[in-house]
Amino acid sequence: MFEAAYPEIKVIGEPNGGAGDHFQILDTQLAADNAPDIIQFGGNWPDYVQYLEPLNAYLGNQLQIDTAEQFDQTALIPATDTDGSLYCISLGTNTLVLAYNKTMIEAAGVGLPADNMTWDELLDYGGELKANLPDGVFPFVDNSTNQANYLSYFYRQQGTPLWTSDEGGKSYATVESGRLWLQMWSDMRDEGLIPDADTTATYTEGGADSSALVAGKAVIGLIWSNQGAAYQAAMTDELGMTTLPKGGEDSYAIQMSQYLGMYVDSQNKEAAALFINFFVTSPEAGAVLETNRGVPSSPVVRQAISGQSSATDAAVYRIYDAVADRTIPQDPNLPNDQEFVNELELIGQSVAYGVSTVEEAAEALQALIERLAVK
Repeated sequence: MFEAAYPEIKVIGEPNGGAGDHFQILDTQLAADNAPDIIQFGGNWPDYVQYLEPLNAYLGNQLQIDTAEQFDQTALIPATDTDGSLYCISLGTNTLVLAYNKTMIEAAGVGLPADNMTWDELLDYGGELKANLPDGVFPFVDNSTNQANYLSYFYRQQGTPLWTSDEGGKSYATVESGRLWLQMWSDMRDEGLIPDADTTATYTEGGADSSALVAGKAVIGLIWSNQGAAYQAAMTDELGMTTLPKGGEDSYAIQMSQYLGMYVDSQNKEAAALFINFFVTSPEAGAVLETNRGVPSSPVVRQAISGQSSATDAAVYRIYDAVADRTIPQDPNLPNDQEFVNELELIGQSVAYGVSTVEEAAEALQALIERLAVK
């Protein structure tokens, strides 16, 4: 589609798989000075800011996203550095949700989970599910340490945000918040609310193709809202979605899903800017992407695709409304984000396999946060 609009420009894609593989490959390319012209990021783009081209000069030119009629201006803020330089463009907004197997819950004779349950209500609901599910099927996926944003959500509820923009970047994380989080999941494991360690290790939860929820081993699992369509497509059972549990301080972030940035040493900068612009402002591209990369930030695109919203899209919009009174601005990612994600999972495995106590793991988690904050 882009090449039809700009026949003088040839696009060669470089798909890299999941986030871990993507950033390992990207790091190798950057070290060798042969990175692609356009790079996709999550909230970890500040870890790569030295490799990114500031985009301010392209606004109003190749990037027609400088007015509210063209693009949500608030979507530019999380991709803007403290000096005012814009480094990435958001592909849309999304948020964390709990996806559930509606077919399996109804077959168990249990009511569907309500929006805005407290943590205690959610755990009680899990107990009710467990009593009615077939053997070998668990109420919840073990999402204790395979999604750093869930941990961050809980920490902020406790009043101890993992990482903030305060004073140029500051963590309020505590050992106690880590202990509460890890103990809750350890108790869930002991009570049979989440799978055993071996089953959890089998499903990396990196997407629909590695999900205990999709495989029918668990009924409720954490996903990003823009992943709903892909998870539903991978299942024959019907998928539903509900909110994360409420409790403590407001913590729900409607955040940017992915970003596109430009390699600072690109030899095709104007063409790259045109591609980014087409990706985020073209109704034709929006009709193909729908909400796969989040709810579009362009009002023009949103209007163009509004008539083709699926049941999954409708669930996302309902959740946005359901959490409207407890949303907060998006926190920045902890520095050295990918290293944190990798090490966090190892800490979780050490508890699941009984190598570490919850207390030891909480101390290790706090030490990791403090080390990466200044690395």
